[in-house]
Amino acid sequence: METTNDKDTRRHYDEEFCQKCSDLAVIGLRPPQIAERLGLTGYVRENFLFDCTNPLHPLHILISQAYVHGEEDIDAALTTMAVSGDTDALELAFKVRRERKYNQLLNELFGI
Repeated sequence: METTNDKDTRRHYDEEFCQKCSDLAVIGLRPPQIAERLGLTGYVRENFLFDCTNPLHPLHILISQAYVHGEEDIDAALTTMAVSGDTDALELAFKVRRERKYNQLLNELFGI
């Protein structure tokens, strides 16, 4: 699952493990939930969660990108449903966009 390079003290994860993490993040699971699904325990779990919260670690970047892809997938599905005449999907799409803008504003102003 992970290997260490002599020149770099950061933990590195193999491609299969990263793909599993990405797939779970796309559906909206957070790092503790991902660790649970992957059966990580002890120090391996702690290291994984630490790496997920370190903005400079490639695993954090991968998971962050997966969240964005998941949001894009939801937007595309809602738009497709709205175009086909589903008014509930149209209403939900507007609510989702408004909530994202609200959360983005909170993050920009207060770091929340």
